Amino acid sequence: MSTNELYEYYKDLLVTSQKEVASKIMTSTNKRGWNKTFGIPVPSIRDHQMNHNARCRAINDMCVEATGRSLIHEEEVKPIRLKTDMDTEDISNY
Repeated sequence: MSTNELYEYYKDLLVTSQKEVASKIMTSTNKRGWNKTFGIPVPSIRDHQMNHNARCRAINDMCVEATGRSLIHEEEVKPIRLKTDMDTEDISNY
């Protein structure tokens, strides 16, 4: 497979995962529960979100390894510049 085909494959995996978790979240409650009849835990919305986030990171990591391209586009962090006395003097001159 070419890198473009691999990228599309991983992209499709991510979309499939998003669709699956959306349906699970729509039927979940806010609190984690316990099914007394079957003796199994009932996951909450947060549980589904955490599983989905972990799955997305894993799929993205595999995509980056295979293609060198990321599926998740994160914003660059801009450095914060603190105001100094020089900045206030420049403003007062206007």
